[in-house]
Amino acid sequence: MNTKTILDLKEQAQKKFTELELPTQNHGKGFALNIKVDWQKVFAEIQKADQAEIIADDRIKVGKLSEMGTEFINNYAQKLISSSENKLLALHYSTNPEATVIIIPKNTVIENPITINSKATALASVNSIIIVAEEGASATIVEKVVANSEAHYYSQMVQLYVQPRAKITYCTLHNLQDKTHSFTTKRAEVLQDASINWFDLVIGEGFTQVQLRSYLRETGAAAQQYQAIIGGKAQQADINSDAFHEKSNTSSVMLAKGILADQSRAMYRGTIRVEKNAKACHGHQRSDILLIGEEARCNAIPVLEVENDDVSCSHGTTLGQIDEEQLYYLLSRGLDENVAKKLLVLGFVEPILQKIADQRTREELMNILQQKLEK
Repeated sequence: MNTKTILDLKEQAQKKFTELELPTQNHGKGFALNIKVDWQKVFAEIQKADQAEIIADDRIKVGKLSEMGTEFINNYAQKLISSSENKLLALHYSTNPEATVIIIPKNTVIENPITINSKATALASVNSIIIVAEEGASATIVEKVVANSEAHYYSQMVQLYVQPRAKITYCTLHNLQDKTHSFTTKRAEVLQDASINWFDLVIGEGFTQVQLRSYLRETGAAAQQYQAIIGGKAQQADINSDAFHEKSNTSSVMLAKGILADQSRAMYRGTIRVEKNAKACHGHQRSDILLIGEEARCNAIPVLEVENDDVSCSHGTTLGQIDEEQLYYLLSRGLDENVAKKLLVLGFVEPILQKIADQRTREELMNILQQKLEK
């Protein structure tokens, strides 16, 4: 990277914005998401989002990208997410090249979760987070993304650098209003014997897109990527989960579970890529979708791109309705039908939440999910 300051990054992004086209939002033959973004209004009114509120241990360094110096900017500012990829990313950086930076020091074990409260309050806004987990660091991060009724467009970037032997869990609760279109890009660079556990719980009533990717760049690197989509009314979700195995002896697990009711729609795309020289890799992905009613729709597209024979990779997808035998069993025990269905739904998605090691985070997300189902 030749740029030295965030102003240089902004100028570069402005140039790219004029050159690039909007990315397509339709994926899959015969299936389309109904996205109604007023792009001209977004381009005219987009602004920097309110700075995210960070609640963290005193040992953690929190600051702004512009305060970190040119070496840090060159190493981390756009290494994983570049303004040259598409028009929306260029728009993001040209609006605001600044970012909230969180650094977890070397060999520091953080017991209590780091909390990030991100808010979309303007009609159109952007927000960026850069996290560096230094060698041997360990932490759980819980981000809650909310929007007010005025928010129409929200763009967020998360870049996570997991240095050797560091272990990071990053949980995001996407809970946006019905008129909000949210576009989130999250990427991680995982080095030797380090691990990243991603969790995305999508329960908002608007359109939520999550573009998630883990680069397993050194031996022993591992990524686990979990998504749960709870959809109702006219909610729409577009989830893209990628794991790129660049070195030998790396592993990835990708699991998505979706529960869709009413007229909700969801798209799930998962890609495991294994490079030619990456031996003894393990990559497994699965998506399970539960449809309630006749109008909900989902499309799942699993992809394996494997260039080495010495690997273990698999993918699978299931699509179905609530098990009538299980429902009948619960009804025969005297439960109300709505209560019985809620129990079946909770049982369907609970395996995702049980993967969260931190008990407090797990219980908090389960309570939020139960409140969602009550509605």
